[in-house]
Amino acid sequence: MIGAILSTMFVNRTLIPSTRSRPTTQSGNSGIKESGDSNSATIDDANDIERTERLTLEITKVTEQLLQAIANSDFDMYKSLCDPKITCFEPETIGNLVEGLDFHKFYFDTVLSAKASKPTINCTMLTPVVHTLGDEAACIAYILLLQYMDRNGQPQSVRTEETRVWHKKDTRWQCVHFHRSGMPVASAIKSSFTTSLL
Repeated sequence: MIGAILSTMFVNRTLIPSTRSRPTTQSGNSGIKESGDSNSATIDDANDIERTERLTLEITKVTEQLLQAIANSDFDMYKSLCDPKITCFEPETIGNLVEGLDFHKFYFDTVLSAKASKPTINCTMLTPVVHTLGDEAACIAYILLLQYMDRNGQPQSVRTEETRVWHKKDTRWQCVHFHRSGMPVASAIKSSFTTSLL
């Protein structure tokens, strides 16, 4: 029943023309422009498009920097791009909401820290979609493809689906939340490294 009501409201507001949204006409030439006579809406739309494109590029770039920090085992860079109280759901949290950086630091310190046996990890962000939420917040969703060589010299790939929420604080973007689906990346990479990481 509620679905039918909401559908009716949606159709009435979006698909059926309403007299409320039509510009009114005046008889004679009063010199007053009606809302339909101005091109300010076009200028505002163009400004919104430019702002959205700029923010989309910013969010994509900062997300790529964060992913590169992970691939390079650079916890300092990762920390600078994340809010200290970042929250996340990911396979490694086994269904729990985790807050803060300590959980993530563990993986940097253990799985990603052994320089001698650390393989090169290639990160590829596929099909990123950015939703801007004003000038100071945005959400990006994408597929992450990780490629690396296992301990036997065989190429391996891991695919995950990720969503990250960014907030601009003091002119800097910080990741405040993320959700990652798929297999636990740390476990997959760890099992492919040499036994010194186990």
